[in-house]
Amino acid sequence: MDETTKIRPIGYIKTNQAGKAHIAKVIRTECGTNEIPFVINASTVLLYNPKLNLSEILASIDVLKEDVKLRLRAEKEPPKKLKDGESTS
Repeated sequence: MDETTKIRPIGYIKTNQAGKAHIAKVIRTECGTNEIPFVINASTVLLYNPKLNLSEILASIDVLKEDVKLRLRAEKEPPKKLKDGESTS
C-alpha cells in the first residue's frame, strides 16, 4: 500500500466553526446512545459503542481492518466482465 492509496469513506462527521459536529444517525443507532465514547491517536479516531467490553472492541477493530483491506482491493481491481449469459446474482 503506498502513501497515495485512499479508501472511500462511508460518510463524514461535519463540524461548524464553533466545533459542533453532526453525528450521522447510523452512528448514533449503532452506538445506541447520544453519548459516544472515542479514543484518538495521532492519525485515527475510534468511535465505539459504550456497551462493548475491551475484547469486543478489539475484535471489532480486527473486522474493521479486514473491511478496509477488502475495500482497497476492490478499488484497485477493475470490474470483472461478465460472459454472455452470466448474471451478477
